Amino acid sequence: MTERYRYAVRLLGAPAVDSGVGWVRVTGRRRAVLLAYLALEGPCEHARLAALLWASRRATDNLRVELHRLERRFPGLVLREGDRLALAADSDVAGFLEALERGAFGEAVARYGGPLLEGAPPDLPPDMEEWLLLTRERLEERYLEALAAEADRVEADAPQRALELHRRVLERDPTREASCRGLMRLYARLGEVGKALERYERYARFLEREFGLPPAQETRRLAAELRTGRRHPGPRGRPAFVGRSGEMARALEAWQARRPVVVVGEPGIGKTRFLYELAAALDRSPRFLRGRPEDREVPLGTVVRGLRELLARRGVPRGWVRAELARLLPELGEPAREDSPHRFLAAMAELLMDEAEGPWLLGVDDLQYFDEASLDLLVRMAAIHVRVPFVVALRKGWRHPSAERWLQGLLERDGAELIELPPLSAEEVAAMLGEGGGSARAADLHAYTGGNPFFVVQVVGLRSEEGAPRGAEAPPGRSERLFALLRRRMAGAGAFPLKLLRLAAVAGEAYGPALAARLLGASALEVAEAADALEPAGLFRRGRLAHDLVREAVLRDLDPETVRALHRQLAEALAEEGPPGLVAHHFEQAGLPGRAVAFRLRAAGLAAGAYAYGEALEQYERALEDAPEEERIALEARTFDARYVTSVGLGDWERADRLLQGVARVAEVSGDAWLAARVQVARADWCFRTWRMDEAVARATEVLAAPALDDDSAAHAHYVRAVALQVLGRQRESIADCHAVLERRPDPDWMMHGWVHNTLGLNHKQLGELGAARRHNDRALAVFRARGDEVGEANALRTLAEILAAEGRPEQAATTFEQALRLARKTGHGVVRTFVLAAATRFFEASGEVSRARALAREGLEIAGPYRDFFDGVLRRLGA
Repeated sequence: MTERYRYAVRLLGAPAVDSGVGWVRVTGRRRAVLLAYLALEGPCEHARLAALLWASRRATDNLRVELHRLERRFPGLVLREGDRLALAADSDVAGFLEALERGAFGEAVARYGGPLLEGAPPDLPPDMEEWLLLTRERLEERYLEALAAEADRVEADAPQRALELHRRVLERDPTREASCRGLMRLYARLGEVGKALERYERYARFLEREFGLPPAQETRRLAAELRTGRRHPGPRGRPAFVGRSGEMARALEAWQARRPVVVVGEPGIGKTRFLYELAAALDRSPRFLRGRPEDREVPLGTVVRGLRELLARRGVPRGWVRAELARLLPELGEPAREDSPHRFLAAMAELLMDEAEGPWLLGVDDLQYFDEASLDLLVRMAAIHVRVPFVVALRKGWRHPSAERWLQGLLERDGAELIELPPLSAEEVAAMLGEGGGSARAADLHAYTGGNPFFVVQVVGLRSEEGAPRGAEAPPGRSERLFALLRRRMAGAGAFPLKLLRLAAVAGEAYGPALAARLLGASALEVAEAADALEPAGLFRRGRLAHDLVREAVLRDLDPETVRALHRQLAEALAEEGPPGLVAHHFEQAGLPGRAVAFRLRAAGLAAGAYAYGEALEQYERALEDAPEEERIALEARTFDARYVTSVGLGDWERADRLLQGVARVAEVSGDAWLAARVQVARADWCFRTWRMDEAVARATEVLAAPALDDDSAAHAHYVRAVALQVLGRQRESIADCHAVLERRPDPDWMMHGWVHNTLGLNHKQLGELGAARRHNDRALAVFRARGDEVGEANALRTLAEILAAEGRPEQAATTFEQALRLARKTGHGVVRTFVLAAATRFFEASGEVSRARALAREGLEIAGPYRDFFDGVLRRLGA
């Protein structure tokens, strides 16, 4: 104990306090953590410390009680300095770190009594729990460094002591490669070359099975120098696939029955390996659409990457399929002019069906990393019922509403086989190692990994703990040890390879050799040689980052300025041809949000063009967030129509309401009369779509009374009033408004032309004027079909079915309703789907087809909207 303080605190190992008369254990669930935090972090504000220690409203009171108890037991141990608390004690941690700073490694080893607060404490708030875990791991890392440094120091004079120290390092962290080399050198020096090479082979197998990494070049070179004679071991093969026989049998049985297979498990459990082994068992080549963490920044990024991989293998299709795919892949030329979600989905389905004809196993891997738009497209693809056996793998515990509904449908409707992969047993780990049961080494490895094959199977991409609770992927300390191992590998990479590594880490999925050569001012050969230099250390594989964990390790150590500079370089390099959402992301990360705006708008347009309405709205909102304040009002006005139409397509009325309120305020502040009129028209439309018909009529009438209204706004206002009047039963007034629309906008190419004739058809049908109803509705159908507008076609088919029923042709009406229902479901347009469902429900109930009417009413209830009471009433009448 120093003379500065009256107390000494022991924090390494079991926590205790010494006041000069002996050590006293620290009891209490939070007390030891309180002392450790003050000892390591220094004085802390009272309120902050309370919040870190207790996640409750009584945190301040709880801290006051603990301080009172400490004061009674150890007076003056914790001092109050204003609103800050400080520890008045020497700590063994300070002594340990001070010895390290002096290079007194033997003394530091002696001072390290065990892990920080060993055995303490349990449930802490997340921030404090994370601090304790990371600090404990950091101190453990320093201790291992001290052990290795002391071993190196005494190696020449005390080889047996050095052997013991290196063994202690490897017992606590088997990834410490320098200690492996130390043991190899020492065994060779003591005349035991066989033991040295055995140690090397064990380490090589360990690294490959746990991390998919080879030993570093330095380690391999040392082994080559020690190896004599003809002892040349063959190449290390892939570890045995063990412990999954029951799961594999179930998957094979399901596939043979043409049922989907859904594989779930914790990160690193071997889901990807299972899919590849299933493909091998079926003698089929794997064709998996895999999610990547970077995909979340790029609308439809997962699907776009998968399409490019597919087309690179099989070539580019021709005709209408190519034109539909051009919505996502600009390199295919001009996209289709017709705006048709159904045709787009049909093009995707045709590709999938063509792919299913080959000897492939189709599947989805890492579903949890899909971007929202790709996930939505996947769910919509399910609606067209492409009957192809496929596999899906996703992280256990991952939750997403639409994905859950889709997966539930696979399980209940399609009889999918759900397979949850458990951890391996100790015996299975032994089998993987090629050892018999009872192997001590396998038992140690099993205990170290918890039976998670992350450490014993080479997996395609190790995952970090981003987005998951700490500890979900690895036993405590494992990830930090791996980061330390990778950090040491990076330190020996060389200047240019390290630059390449940093660029690849920041670029993520955008990385490529050509991009690297351009940004680093190097030749393709220089980039290739740098990548080759990184491969022996396991940091690169096949010219790219070996796995996501390498990326995270690199990013952890990069200073913010370097990261921002690299993001800017990447954004500017990708600006012309890169995915606009990704370019915007790089500009934002570079601290240049203003330059991201145009790319967010482009990303929104691309997403809406592929019918990813939710993602399109998200991109519009991000563009507005990025825009400089002085440009935001103009951007609000410029994007208003597109945002409102997209909200309607999504059927998100609350979001549309917020949009209208926000833009109305903008129009008022800016005095923009044109924008104010557009908002009023949209508000009238919103009232109609949310079943506020009288208000819709009143608002549209108010807009039409405004002076100097432009033709487009007037036409929209007349149309909104027409559809509201039609619902209210005021057919003649509705017809007059429809003709007023056609007078303002007689052009058949106007976007609403077909809808006006559709509304005229409905009005004349309700008046019993069936001839006029057929003429107008046939005109609407022709317009919709010419444009490939499946949303409009579904609504016109609904009207046609009602006309057929009124004409006394129920069989044709029933067939037409079914056609309308299929189209409405495929488009995913909530409003039109609701209209079609309501009309069909009424028809089948009136026809006495009770079970059909019940099924349609249940489907309608799943859609939040104004017909909820109608569907609920049908079910009450018919009996749910």
